[in-house]
Amino acid sequence: MNADVTTWALPEGAIARLGRGIAGPLEFSPDGKYLAVGTKIGLWWYELAKMKPVALWETERGMISALKFSSEGALLATGNSDGGIKIWDVPNHRCLAKMQRMGQFDRVTELVFSPDGQCLASSGGRYDALYVWHLKTGEQIAKFTVDEELQSRHRPPAIPLVFSPDGKSLIGATPENTFSVWDIETGERLAHLTGHSALVIYLLFSPCGEFLTSVDWDGGLHKWEVDKLTTKDPQPIITSMPEATRFVLYTYSDDGILLAATASGTTLTVWDVERSRKIATLTYKEIVQGFCFSQTGSQLVICGTDTFQTWNIGDPAPQPPAIRDHDSVCGSVKFSPDGQTLAAGYWSGEIHLRDVQELKLQTTFRCEGLKTIRSIDFSPCGNKLAATSYDKTVRVWDLGKPKAPPAELTGHQAVLYAVAFSPKGDLLVSADANGVLGVWDVEHDYKLQIFTEETDWIWSIAFSPDGKHLVSAHQKEKAQLWDIENGEQITELSSNRPRDAMKYKGNDHQIQRILRHLEKGSVDKRTPKAIAFSPDGDLIAGDVLGQIRLWDTTTYEIRMVICLPFGCGRAEALTFSPCGRYLVSGASWLGGTGTDKVSIRLWDVATGENIATFWSHPTDIQSLAFSPDGTLLASGSYDGTILLWDMKPYIFPIDTH
Repeated sequence: MNADVTTWALPEGAIARLGRGIAGPLEFSPDGKYLAVGTKIGLWWYELAKMKPVALWETERGMISALKFSSEGALLATGNSDGGIKIWDVPNHRCLAKMQRMGQFDRVTELVFSPDGQCLASSGGRYDALYVWHLKTGEQIAKFTVDEELQSRHRPPAIPLVFSPDGKSLIGATPENTFSVWDIETGERLAHLTGHSALVIYLLFSPCGEFLTSVDWDGGLHKWEVDKLTTKDPQPIITSMPEATRFVLYTYSDDGILLAATASGTTLTVWDVERSRKIATLTYKEIVQGFCFSQTGSQLVICGTDTFQTWNIGDPAPQPPAIRDHDSVCGSVKFSPDGQTLAAGYWSGEIHLRDVQELKLQTTFRCEGLKTIRSIDFSPCGNKLAATSYDKTVRVWDLGKPKAPPAELTGHQAVLYAVAFSPKGDLLVSADANGVLGVWDVEHDYKLQIFTEETDWIWSIAFSPDGKHLVSAHQKEKAQLWDIENGEQITELSSNRPRDAMKYKGNDHQIQRILRHLEKGSVDKRTPKAIAFSPDGDLIAGDVLGQIRLWDTTTYEIRMVICLPFGCGRAEALTFSPCGRYLVSGASWLGGTGTDKVSIRLWDVATGENIATFWSHPTDIQSLAFSPDGTLLASGSYDGTILLWDMKPYIFPIDTH
């Protein structure tokens, strides 16, 4: 692969990817040379010595939720959020087999190879079943289910499981704070072990194979003799409670010591569990978000706010190379008015500003407190950037003074979802979860001019091109149009679907079904979540489930309804091209459709024709933005990445000269 990771494994039509995807499961390779990082976009391989990426696998679907190497490291199993499992030949870099858990959207949470490496077992996010497959044939050789009377109403974060040392039994957690032992050949449950006071979250054998350790959610730890597990009344030989239980991870070292790693804030501690003593403590530079032991128990990889580093346990500091760019959910993307900068707001509370030509990170802004950023906007002259956050504060940065603290605008009583500068740049509007619109006078030190009355949760807002009107999309209420000068509501956008078949575009079967419902007198109460004004101000576009509606801004009636193809879910992101002739929609993930990616669709506004489709991210599109000249489209996703798309083949660029 080339050195530019922004171009690795791109979907067709994309020219770059910013970010490497939200990180999930981590695994050291048994030989200690590599770190495998499962993300929402695929499986990254990092060379540990340099912490540099060397490969990106499993981008067909991504959404990786579980990883496990075989004992010798020749095989790697990956599981994803849809229940799919793949077996990889590590030396030859190829997929050997595919399996599928049968429960719908049954996220794979645990994978384990049998001691002889011939079988693989998996568990999911529910107690419905544990599966065992024979790797050479791909045949399912066992399926274990929990008795109906033991079924739990609660969905556990993961269901731990292990093979017995002889490979004849499978041991897995069960509801009611228990775990069970099953005979793989007969399917019989050999034992059902009690004694824990919380969900069992870890099961692991000692290297000698004589002992099994079980750990529960509250930190209760039991140690069992393996040869007594299936006796009439098995009893643990050790019952203990570690001193610290936050972010606890367990493993056995090569010499048989049971280790636990615990984290609190920036402090990471490693314990010898049975001796109740600390082995090592590290103060990290960031809040510790997660960690993973190496196969030998001598190393940890530490996940901070935006970095991964390895730590040789006992050293005074982690190893210097760090992995970066595994960002959180990208909630909003915007191009600067001059098209030179791309801003992205993340749910981690960070805003990244990148140079569009080089794609290099220029500046990072951070929001403290309740961080989640769902909306950002540049002022029309490009010298300010505003952002919402869950701490009910609007922040505005002066881009000419990037190191200066932002202006903090307070007054909202609920979390913020949307923010927008007026086309003239004299006003800034913010919208919150109480349905309140705050209007800030930018030219007079952000004086608060108007607060509307509480209505209903506002998802998004958009200004008309002349700046006189503002449209707001609500959770339950109809989309509303406001006179921004006096704060009065002008009207509600009609939700009455037209009876004229000519106004519908899309699949004939869908259209006829809608018309039949209308003939029966059905009332449509669905509301848009994303909302946008056309550049000429003649149209407002909004999504509803399975449809995009275009309202006429003179009559406020629906001019056109675009019926989305099956599998689109909801178009939760919408934007018009700068020329106004095209509309782009970004879909949310909808399982059971047979597609591995969600679609971004380009629509001709005049005809409602879908003139291009890009199969893009593996999960929901959160935000879409055109560059000012219309040549680039940026899509921000729940997967933690941004894709850049070349739109020149589809849209004639605006002449900027």
